[in-house]
Amino acid sequence: MRRPAPRRAAGVLGALALSLTLAACQGEGSTINDQMRQGDQKGYVAGDGTVQALAPEERETVITLEGTTLEDEAWSSADHLGEVVVVNVWGSWCGPCIEETMDLEEVATELAEAGEPVRFIGVNSRDSVPSALAFQERYSVSYPSLQDDGGRTRAQLQGLAVATPTTMVLDGQGRLAARVSGPVEASTLRGLIEDVLAGEPAR
Repeated sequence: MRRPAPRRAAGVLGALALSLTLAACQGEGSTINDQMRQGDQKGYVAGDGTVQALAPEERETVITLEGTTLEDEAWSSADHLGEVVVVNVWGSWCGPCIEETMDLEEVATELAEAGEPVRFIGVNSRDSVPSALAFQERYSVSYPSLQDDGGRTRAQLQGLAVATPTTMVLDGQGRLAARVSGPVEASTLRGLIEDVLAGEPAR
């Protein structure tokens, strides 16, 4: 069945210049350096809210993510090729992560109820399994998260998720299609996913 065109005339890709790809990486590096120089001891690098979106022909980075969920089950993005995968890096100790949790859950629930081919997966950072599970239960998070394993799972994101939180959208080929460095709002995430879905082959 042919997928309908995005509801917005230009879509998020039209609203965001594709030249942000390089600028976003450079800007985030400066932000990280600034934060490290500040020495405020918050214990993590906060994102600056940069939104990065790539048209299909611009997508070159392939991400393969795998690990063990908080429920002790194996999970791999390779099992979800052909679907859009949303990866969210978070920690229960991270204020911006708490701030965005309801937005992530709102979009995940909407898409699941609509039967869209979209999978959400969290990547936990610096929590014990009991602490991370308690966070999931407290905020009614319906999608799974991968356990923290000393940063090895996060490293599979190829340095593109330095900030906490970071949300990445992978297309059906496992390629990076969009990224938000910092907390994401439901409207932004919904728009990014819709644009990626619109470019996927009809199912």
